[in-house]
Amino acid sequence: MLKVYELITVPGHSMHGDWTIPGREYSYISLVDLVPALLPGRKPESIEFDEICAKPGDMYGSDSFAGQRFEDADTRYPGFLVRDMPNPCNLPFRMIDGRRRLEKLRRQGAIAARFFVFEFDEIQPFIFDFELLSQP
Repeated sequence: MLKVYELITVPGHSMHGDWTIPGREYSYISLVDLVPALLPGRKPESIEFDEICAKPGDMYGSDSFAGQRFEDADTRYPGFLVRDMPNPCNLPFRMIDGRRRLEKLRRQGAIAARFFVFEFDEIQPFIFDFELLSQP
């Protein structure tokens, strides 16, 4: 099992607190495993932003929507959504990759964009638990 000292170091879409999956305290979606298994041949779909629950910019204590990483976010690449995955917004889609691109598009006035959409059942094999350790 993966063990980390800081949530920001989880390698993938981390799930904890309001963002947890019921019955699992700390887990994450391994995007490096999911992409080669599920992305080939998948076509992006147009989804309206008001149907998407995405983590806020201050999720890890600083502004994720400022600085170089935000500036470098390339909106030409579709983000990843999961349909019917538990989320704190109770919306049809949960974003698992691309929140900076989504925010950049919002700031440009867009109300919808193209996303790769996965079903909650099909991503289950790529969800792993992790342990959050106390600082030594």
